[in-house]
Amino acid sequence: MARDPYIVRPETLPSAFPPGHEPPRLLLDFADWLEGRPWGSLGCFRLQGTLSDEAPIVDGSALRREFSLFLYLPDGSLVGFWHPDGVPTPSSPVVGLGSEGDAAVLAGSLEGFLAKLARDAFSDSAWSDLAAGEEDDDEDEDGEDLTRAADDGARDAFAEWLACRVGPERLDALAGEVCDSTAFAARMDAWMHEREAYWAGHSILTEIGHALAAHRPPGKTPWDRTQLRAAIVGTLCEVQVYRAGPQPVPEIAQVEPLLRALRDEQHRTDPDLGLWFEAHLTLDAKGCILPRFDYQTRPILGGAPAPVEQARSDLSRAPRPARWVPDWLADSRV
Repeated sequence: MARDPYIVRPETLPSAFPPGHEPPRLLLDFADWLEGRPWGSLGCFRLQGTLSDEAPIVDGSALRREFSLFLYLPDGSLVGFWHPDGVPTPSSPVVGLGSEGDAAVLAGSLEGFLAKLARDAFSDSAWSDLAAGEEDDDEDEDGEDLTRAADDGARDAFAEWLACRVGPERLDALAGEVCDSTAFAARMDAWMHEREAYWAGHSILTEIGHALAAHRPPGKTPWDRTQLRAAIVGTLCEVQVYRAGPQPVPEIAQVEPLLRALRDEQHRTDPDLGLWFEAHLTLDAKGCILPRFDYQTRPILGGAPAPVEQARSDLSRAPRPARWVPDWLADSRV
């Protein structure tokens, strides 16, 4: 049975890189090669430029210059470049940010990562979604054999393609490279603890937590949480608590000026990000809030997409680099 092709979106790759830097030619060539190939034949992923905002880490938006992510995995994990100094270089390693919080160096370079895909080097690792082959319980034995043969053929074709660029001997050496994840894992662990402590002591969030005290979870265990959502676009504001679906909070008059002050503070901290449109707030039993900011998604306000003219007033007040302006805001036809 024929499989759907990979989802490949090469036009999104530049947006994953800091302004002034472009995706490497080899990554663009890989996207061209992957286009139309059967999904799963080199691993299970989607090739799409992705900002660190979407990574399973605290304050991912603040790390945009440190990551250029280009693969989505089915479990929500992301793969891409890590730029420890905030500047992409040919020696930027390829790393994985796991949906369960694990952080690993997958290869010392893009060439090394592609070599490992070509040699199916991830099959016995925690990153097995990058291994070739798609499980399909509905296939009969002949179907499984045909799928496996097709996947082997795709890997062989890819290895041949890559060997023309790096050389056969170097391809094998790169595929066998052992990477030390210690520094990267330590960096991410330190970042998570630092940001969690920062927000726990943040004066504006403390005030918001007091204002929303009635919404604290009834349980006392550390994993009890109340989820809230705040959306601000131009002069519009909506704050909801998720309780049997999203419900408006009666404390909005107290909370809105605090959220706007937080939004302006975030902009002063990193002007290139612009102004966020949504903040997802996790409130614990002690009243502490851990936020996650969304600068890209067009929010829903009053059951309808936010008016573009209101969002453009935010963009005018807080300009961003063109590559970090979302399509719905940049496209005058919306």
